[in-house]
Amino acid sequence: MSEILTSILSASIPLATPVLFASLGEIYNERAGVLNLGIEGIMALAAFIALWVTYSTGSYLTGLFAAVLVGGLAALTHSFACVDIGINQLISGLLLFTLTDGIANFGYRRVSGLVTPTIDPLESVNIPGLSQIPIIGPFLFHHNALVYLAFLLAIVMGLVLYKTTWGLKVRGVGENPGACDAAGINVNRVRRLCVVLGGAMAGLGGASMSLGYLGIYQSGIVAGRGWIAIVVVIFSHWSPYRAILGSWMFGLGYSVASTLIGAGAGIPYYFLLMVPYILALLVILVVRKGTRPPSALTVPFKRK
Repeated sequence: MSEILTSILSASIPLATPVLFASLGEIYNERAGVLNLGIEGIMALAAFIALWVTYSTGSYLTGLFAAVLVGGLAALTHSFACVDIGINQLISGLLLFTLTDGIANFGYRRVSGLVTPTIDPLESVNIPGLSQIPIIGPFLFHHNALVYLAFLLAIVMGLVLYKTTWGLKVRGVGENPGACDAAGINVNRVRRLCVVLGGAMAGLGGASMSLGYLGIYQSGIVAGRGWIAIVVVIFSHWSPYRAILGSWMFGLGYSVASTLIGAGAGIPYYFLLMVPYILALLVILVVRKGTRPPSALTVPFKRK
């Protein structure tokens, strides 16, 4: 029993990492007043680009940089459509999802027609003296570098959002852009930067899947994690700190499902695959009351 528990807990952290990366970026998006429903597709495209570039160059760092770059560029199109032109953010986000997911699958089919890119996932880094602690050690201190980076960024982005002038501007343009504009803040520039940051973070999330623990790409690789990241944003009340817990909850759901499938628990396979998404629905039902999004979320800003 303890072995199964250790396996479930230790796997839950890396499985939570893509959701955490994406949700942190989306928190900044929405805090600034922009909703991006395209992060699922951005994650898929970044996962493919990260794998392909790493396979081609032999450098994980280059592949990671490429994923962040493509995520930021994809989000830049969403920023141009929503912030500069004022297109409905829901429509733009869904179009971005369709476009990026389609490019990822098309690109992979073209590449795999010549060679199937596969790599060895990033190796786990043991924290000396801590990784040997029973249960807690494998749970918290035996993961690859991207896992540690995700949790470090959650703390840093929380500090920036709540303790700096820049963070105050981000929160301000999402709550009262008119007042911020009157105070001399360039509202749309702040929004553009946040949207690009959100895309870059979604790129990190996609890369953490293909480079962090799979080492391959396949159609549907993201498997709804981009949509779950949006649920985590709501669950966390737009707080990077709470997003850590929210992401881990869904990582735990994925881990329970995969562990029970691997152990042949006798529970129907398709039901186990539904566990994280059932959990997402339950979370929405629980936190829907008392949840107040930023006042100017999805509302374009035009200077008068």
